[in-house]
This record gives sequence, structure tokens and C-alpha cells, in this order.
Amino acid sequence: MPESILSGALGILKTDGLDGLTMRALATRVGINPMTIYHHFEDRDGLIKALAESVYEDVAAPETGDSLARARSLLTAYYAKVVLYPALTLAIFARPAVFPDHAKRITSELTGLLSGHNHSSRWTHILIDYTHGAALAVASQDGNPGHQRSNEVMLDDFESGLAELLGAFGNSPENYST
Repeated sequence: MPESILSGALGILKTDGLDGLTMRALATRVGINPMTIYHHFEDRDGLIKALAESVYEDVAAPETGDSLARARSLLTAYYAKVVLYPALTLAIFARPAVFPDHAKRITSELTGLLSGHNHSSRWTHILIDYTHGAALAVASQDGNPGHQRSNEVMLDDFESGLAELLGAFGNSPENYST
């Protein structure tokens, strides 16, 4: 039952955005009593947090490889989720209480991948903010067909920018030991 509720909620987020995600609309979509949702998720914030946990649970860096290549893979996987569910990302920004544990894990994993360098915490924030901005830019194009670029082109742009940022991070003089 919780899985079908989460699936229905993700469907509403994709079609109607966060404003359309009401317990009554969700109950109607899934074919249950609204109180059933409260039984599983306590309240709307609990539902949003559970949605975020579900969406981000499989975002991870590969187990092996160069740390910057692993960071690139991690951020590209995260980008794909934000593009797919922008309303969920915006809901998390608007409601710090629903910040998912998997988002904290992703941030911690990225920090760990960059940890051998100076200013890794600063670069973690720069890279995550870049990922959010690029992904939400793709999502904002959905309602503006006159200016739409394909998601594939925008993914290429994101990956190119990410490669430049990671290159700047890896080559920055402050990361060399003297």
C-alpha cells in the first residue's frame, strides 16, 4: 500500500506539481480513503520526505574509479532525478523539515570523494548548487515551448560544465602540496 501511495504521489507531482499534491487528490488517484495516507505517512511533510527518500535511494557513486570520475557519476545521477522530479526538489528547498536522509548521504558521499583536496566543503556546495541549477533549468523549459532545448542537449551542457568545474577543482593550485 505505501508503494502505491508513493507512486500515485509522484504521478501527481509530475502532472500537477506540488500544489496539486493534496491528500484528497492522492487518495482519489490511488482509490483509497485519505485517512489511509495519514496512517502510513502521518502528514504531508512525512509523505514528501518519504517520496524524496524513495526517489534518491539509488543515487550513488560507482564503487571504483578515480574520485573525480566517481563524483561526476554521482552528480549526473542526482541531476537525472532532479530533472525527473523538479517539484519534489523545490518542495525540499521550501520545507527544511523534509530534507531526506538520502540527500544528506549524497552530500556526504560527494564530500568524501573530494576530501583529499583543500576546500572540499566549498566545492561540494558549488557542485551541488550547479547540479540543482542546471536540472531546474531543464524543468523550467517544460512550460515554455518556444525556448525549449532537448533534454539531451541540456544534459550535454550540464556534463560539459560539470567536467569544467571538476577540472578546475582538480587543477586548482591550492590542491597541490608544496
